Amino acid sequence: MLLMMLWRAWHIRNEIVHNKAPPPMEVSRRFLMSYLDSLIGIKSELAADPSKGKSLMSYGALRPHVVKSADPKWAAPSSGFVKLNTDGSFAEDGSAGAGMVLRDERGAIIFSSCRQLFYCRDALEAELSACMEGLSFSIQRSDLPVQVEMDSLMAVKLIQASDVDRSVYSSIIKEIRYLLSLRDFCITHVNRSQNKVSDSLAYFARSKGRTMTWLGSGPPDALNLAAMDCKDLRF
Repeated sequence: MLLMMLWRAWHIRNEIVHNKAPPPMEVSRRFLMSYLDSLIGIKSELAADPSKGKSLMSYGALRPHVVKSADPKWAAPSSGFVKLNTDGSFAEDGSAGAGMVLRDERGAIIFSSCRQLFYCRDALEAELSACMEGLSFSIQRSDLPVQVEMDSLMAVKLIQASDVDRSVYSSIIKEIRYLLSLRDFCITHVNRSQNKVSDSLAYFARSKGRTMTWLGSGPPDALNLAAMDCKDLRF
């Protein structure tokens, strides 16, 4: 962790030397946490669904005396930020859907959206498509920096990779990286329990075959889950 902090500090120093604006502290914190999650995911034996790229992350190997909650909850974005949660839903019959929700620091929904996906090859493509759609909507609906959360570790690692992507998802990843360059974004892998609203939207899109967008609202199931996310928030 110390080495990563020093590495990040040197990167910011280089940005300043080349007359670039240094990123906010919160962006660096989120970046390092996400990068650490990816490193732990590579090294650890994860309880994961390989086809969907989802897994349970734990810092237990680094902090043996810290007990991490088995069911973490959604957290509101930092002050001055908005948070985008995205998720994909894919079934064996080939049906797929994408769900995305953007919320402010009080947990209020700015927009929620679901989209039926046609010609989707697998669960990972559904996850990446949801991220791409969510980023595009977020740029249109808010001028604030965006914290992005996904529960697909594999999708997060593909997006964050520094090399040129040559996989079958290259066109989607290229578009995602372009959208990320247009705004102050940071992207993080989270537990599925922290991504329930977008999960319900993705399932709604796939199971009902619907493509819809709600401004400040959403379908009943998503609204109920969003209200539960805000239950323990303090302002």
